[in-house]
Amino acid sequence: MAAAIITAGCAQPGLPESASPDPSPATSAPQRSRKPPSSSPKEPPPGEPSPGESGEDESATGASFKPPAAPCRVLSARTRTALSLETTERDKRAVACQWSNDPGTAPPFRFRDLKVTYDPGFADTEAYAKESFKQKRAGDYRQPSVFGGVPAVKGEIRRVGTADAGRHFDEGYYVFFVYQVAGARRGEGRAVLRKGNLLITISASGADIPGRRVSEGRPIGRATAERMIDAVAEQVLAAVR
Repeated sequence: MAAAIITAGCAQPGLPESASPDPSPATSAPQRSRKPPSSSPKEPPPGEPSPGESGEDESATGASFKPPAAPCRVLSARTRTALSLETTERDKRAVACQWSNDPGTAPPFRFRDLKVTYDPGFADTEAYAKESFKQKRAGDYRQPSVFGGVPAVKGEIRRVGTADAGRHFDEGYYVFFVYQVAGARRGEGRAVLRKGNLLITISASGADIPGRRVSEGRPIGRATAERMIDAVAEQVLAAVR
């Protein structure tokens, strides 16, 4: 399956051709405008409330979701095999799971890690999730890791895998960055999605080390990280109850 593109929303605004201004001056004579006859608003049928009288805010979904009880089981065996993720580790302090590959015992070494976190927040409400999303995005856009600098790529997610914003999740953003720990450099892509009252984070990271020195390692690129995130996004979102 071809990986869907995570749209970073970096396109420059432009004027469509159909809306291009006409360079030639207008030559037709001005016409007198006619004022359309005023019409009174239609009354609603008997028994139905008028707009605004129902007491409900149609723009607020108020959706409430629960994270999966077993986050390490959200990925199918087929997906884990396709990504060569042999080991699984459950986070004991959060609703999260990390999958990793077997880098081998002899060079070249190949490290790949995928982590998924479901965060309902302390208040477990959509309003709280919206504010948490906003703050988390501001922090990740500024410096997504204490071990790295500003992200090389950042932007809004309109589609990830086969999931679309507004249909499968409410909003999302993406950052890609390179960080260094103990002389080892790694690349990481991070997609943060909000679905109702939940924040869902999918992180893909790794490096390729040709020899036995970690300092010779090459961080994975943006394309590799996005392919991993695209491959699991649908299952990660579908696991929400």
